[in-house]
Amino acid sequence: MPQEFPAIRLVALDLDGTLLNREGHVTPRTRAALQAAVDKGVYIVPATGRPLASLPPEVAQLPGIRYAITCNGAAVWDLGSDPVGAVYSRYSNAKEHRTSTPVCLLHSLMPVETAREAFAVCESCHADLRIFSDGYACTDARSIALAAARAAKKDGTEACQPNDGRFTILRDAAEWMSRNAFAIEKLCVFFENPQQAAAALPRFHAVLGVEIVQGSPKNVEVTAAGVDKGEALRALADRLGVPHECTLAVGDSENDRAMLQKAGVAAVMANGMPEIQSLAHLVSKADCDHDGVAEILEALGI
Repeated sequence: MPQEFPAIRLVALDLDGTLLNREGHVTPRTRAALQAAVDKGVYIVPATGRPLASLPPEVAQLPGIRYAITCNGAAVWDLGSDPVGAVYSRYSNAKEHRTSTPVCLLHSLMPVETAREAFAVCESCHADLRIFSDGYACTDARSIALAAARAAKKDGTEACQPNDGRFTILRDAAEWMSRNAFAIEKLCVFFENPQQAAAALPRFHAVLGVEIVQGSPKNVEVTAAGVDKGEALRALADRLGVPHECTLAVGDSENDRAMLQKAGVAAVMANGMPEIQSLAHLVSKADCDHDGVAEILEALGI
């Protein structure tokens, strides 16, 4: 199998349902496979719908992590020599941590009026709302409670995110938006079930100038039009001097579609959506709980 593809020099990894198991961890075998890739000079790049603040410290501590694609490609970060400190810099309790200053290499923000219109649709859903801005994960107390109840059900691929300071809790999201609509990377709404998300989709698609994807059947994710993980991957590859054909993307869901289509090699997890698996050059036999990422890297000889 390795001889069928160009030598991979950059691996872009989705987090939820891909690199992370359903408990939110990276397994030892997968960690060893990533170390083997780094030892060969391969760039390992988390590529997530999450903002920088929600990049798990466990992921930031992985071998070779320096760059990260966040908010479905709305931001690309250089985390420098202290990736964990870069993540902690966007925590609400940053003063309690050792922090470092990340550099934003690419920032594709929503136009102000577009952000306001999309936010109004989000608010009308009366669901778990997240606002991502400058790497921060902003939400409110009601949304935190809804997220905790959803996580307790353990019926999705969304990995657990502890309320450990990574969230900036807003007293009034609408008031905050009135002052910060110019700085929105992404808006995200999590619903109780896929039916509610599907019912809300037409209202989101009616907003002009946005990109709408779903990281899972239970959520709706909104960025500026033209923003996707694939464009961010290509921009980072260009910056690092990596030919597009030498990039590998690994994902599982709809918000990985563009990344899989624009990477040189596309791999999808066994737990991936069937329509996303159809885009893949290879599909793992193991899911995210059983080292699917390690299997893919080993199969490609990375």
